Amino acid sequence: MSQSVSAVHGDNDIISDADIFALTGYKIPSKQCESLREAGIFFIIRRDGRPRTTWRHFNDPLSQRKVKTDDGCQPNFGALD
Repeated sequence: MSQSVSAVHGDNDIISDADIFALTGYKIPSKQCESLREAGIFFIIRRDGRPRTTWRHFNDPLSQRKVKTDDGCQPNFGALD
């Protein structure tokens, strides 16, 4: 793998085709999609069949994000009276 992943990018920057190849190790779009799916990374499929995602989704996959849960703690509105 002679290509390197871009070092400078913003969270909302779209990952280039070259970087998708470097990250997944696959040139075939369907294999790239499969690799991203297995990693839990959100992506869309372009009309040409290639996956597209942002660096934020790659660095912080939806499958790894913690969801805030309601712990049952409620404010005491009676204390305002």
